Amino acid sequence: MKRRDFIKFSAVSGLGITMGENWKNNFLSVESEKNANPICIFSKHLDWMDFRELGAFAKKLGFDGVDLTVRKKGHVLPYEVEEQLPKAIEEITKSGVAVPMIATDIHNADEPYTERVLKTASQCGIKIYRIEYSYFDKNISIEENLEIYKDKFKKLSELNEKYGIHGAYQNHDGVGRIGASIWDLWYLIKDLDPKWIGVQFDIRHAIVEGSSSWPNDLKLIQKFIKCSAVKDFHWTQTNKREWEIKNVPLEEGMVNFDQYFDLYKAMDLAGPISLHLPYLTYKGITNKQEKELLAKATMKKDLTTIKARLKIKEMK
Repeated sequence: MKRRDFIKFSAVSGLGITMGENWKNNFLSVESEKNANPICIFSKHLDWMDFRELGAFAKKLGFDGVDLTVRKKGHVLPYEVEEQLPKAIEEITKSGVAVPMIATDIHNADEPYTERVLKTASQCGIKIYRIEYSYFDKNISIEENLEIYKDKFKKLSELNEKYGIHGAYQNHDGVGRIGASIWDLWYLIKDLDPKWIGVQFDIRHAIVEGSSSWPNDLKLIQKFIKCSAVKDFHWTQTNKREWEIKNVPLEEGMVNFDQYFDLYKAMDLAGPISLHLPYLTYKGITNKQEKELLAKATMKKDLTTIKARLKIKEMK
């Protein structure tokens, strides 16, 4: 999605909403040119906060929005979506931040809560949701797997169109995971309308799987990118023969953010950027205030890094 198109996309995304005047706040921070790339905090890392606390915390740190979990063990549970998602939007946006995207458990169109989640999200003005990961069936060939998933993505795309919402599948490293290499993911969606289905591009996972070839992946799927996720990592040797991935703060790992954001801007990409902090842990911390202090220090550092790459001025 081009930056200029995202502005129009955001400005009209709340039409038809039925949850009252506060829904308008959901898109205040994505209706100007400077926010064609609203930076959101992934709410998974703040799952101990309620809706109002989440919005206030995101605003205080300088985020434009929240990437809200609507899934099992998430901020909003799928079977409570009709009641809880509108409430979440109301409470979070009171602080002046948006909820432009959600992360879901949705794999395909015919799961029990798929249509309920998409319908409610659309009514709440949300135009992008993240699709849950899928895996290759080891009992059949790769080719057979691809044909099965190609049909699943097609049906999901059709349902997305029905509700006017875009489904984004995050590329993620891992043995047996659909979309780890991106080329299989491109094959599954290449004939579908990118308005309704696409990719949440994750540079960390792209480099894990594609080391130096990841720019080809980005160029291959660029028209399908309506949102992205940012995080960093490096490989660490556990013994003479084994290596493992260690998640680290931005610019402390192997991701070349100069190269990535140069390409990102050259392609004129737009859409929400979700900050993930898989290295952040609250292990051993039970006090809510101590958790908030740790989250604030950790998230502020990574947020500052992203804003610097996008040349966005920090809030005073």
